[in-house]
Amino acid sequence: MNGAALLIPLALAGAAAATVPGPQAGRWTHVTQLVSADIPGVPETLIRAADKREPRTTCLTAKQAAATPQVLLHAPGATCSSRSYTLAAGKIRGQSVCRVKELETPVKTITTGTYSAKGYVTRSVTTGRRNGQPLKVVTATSGKWLGACR
Repeated sequence: MNGAALLIPLALAGAAAATVPGPQAGRWTHVTQLVSADIPGVPETLIRAADKREPRTTCLTAKQAAATPQVLLHAPGATCSSRSYTLAAGKIRGQSVCRVKELETPVKTITTGTYSAKGYVTRSVTTGRRNGQPLKVVTATSGKWLGACR
């Protein structure tokens, strides 16, 4: 698998918008789907096997929803040195530079999508290098508000 498992959930987001309500505080579910992947040294069958599409659940506090709703979409397991995201007029646009433990160099992810108070859909393109060769992973992520945090 070497890198594929952590690259698949690299979907991210940004700051609140005035014209479209930002993500609502509460419990959210997120599902990431692999669209395509070119990871040197990792067979396509292994990459597809890692695409389990298992939902993950997070809780967005009222404080986070008001100030930093981008934490809702941060990928677990990635350490990012820079993130630049905006949520405005129902659109998500952003980029990040992150490290994943299986790769020797950081990866760059460009994310675009749409959002509402109770849901979002993004498409992310992640590029980097593995064993000195270029890699590219494209994912689609959706999230849905489930209600109050428990």
